Parts: sequence; C-alpha cells; structure tokens
Amino acid sequence: MALPVTLRKVDETPRYCLYDLGAEDTVAGRVKLYKASGDVEVVRLSGKGVPAGPPFYLAQGVPRLRTYCERNQYPDEDTWTA
Repeated sequence: MALPVTLRKVDETPRYCLYDLGAEDTVAGRVKLYKASGDVEVVRLSGKGVPAGPPFYLAQGVPRLRTYCERNQYPDEDTWTA
C-alpha cells in the first residue's frame, strides 16, 4: 500500500532549513537540514495520527532532503507517494 509523504518547510536560515515530515495533513516529526553538509538532525518525533510510524517517514524523507542540498534548492513543500 502506497502512502503519501510530505515535507513542509517551517523555517529557513542561511545555515539550515527546518521541515515538518509526515503525511499530507499530519506530522510525524520535525527535522533540521544543514545546508553545508547535508546532515539531518531529528528535532522532534510524534507519530500520533499518521498512517505509518516515524521510522517510515524518516526513511523516505532523509534521502529527499539530501537531494535538496545537492541541487541547492529548498522547496517550501514536497509531496510524493512511497
């Protein structure tokens, strides 16, 4: 069964972007993407009300976040099916 995955930017500075990660209308966690290195830091995990657990969303979202660094483009929102 395919599930929607959404990344929504909630803050951006010259050093990092902060994204909410989850389904279309629920948040499984918040992650910080460091622009210079592509490192991702988990800020908060929730998992309440999402179709799958936070590990699923992290496994889907972290590779996508790294592509943002490679392209040096940080979209406000990104949704796909996994």
